[in-house]
Amino acid sequence: MKDRKTYLIDIKEAREYDGRLLVVEHNGNPLPFEIKRIFWVRDVIEGAARGNHATKKTKLVLIPITGSCDVEVDDGTEKKTYHMADPCKGLYIDEMIWRTMKNFTKDCVMMAVCDHVFEPGEETYDDYAEYLAALEEEAR
Repeated sequence: MKDRKTYLIDIKEAREYDGRLLVVEHNGNPLPFEIKRIFWVRDVIEGAARGNHATKKTKLVLIPITGSCDVEVDDGTEKKTYHMADPCKGLYIDEMIWRTMKNFTKDCVMMAVCDHVFEPGEETYDDYAEYLAALEEEAR
């Protein structure tokens, strides 16, 4: 099985007299990949979860622009939960890691910066059993 990772990264911040500037860019910190896609999730209804899938090829960084939520990641053997509330911290997630976002605050806006363009029908494992089977097949 490949050694896939999730970890927190620092988002560049410049504090100025009139506010803060946060920067995400390729070629150095903080992103270890070229940006191909950006999207964000907002207005999640109370109690709902988002994600509940693993991407087949896409690496991404989740950044809480405002508010907070919990991101549970699962590599098929170990689960870990990150509380995402600081826009100066992003969560890097390798491909083939199951992720679920939950416990959204009403004001949460979660941005995702990705290294692949979305390919409908080819991008995700949406069934956990199918995901685990793909990990087993890969390990052979």
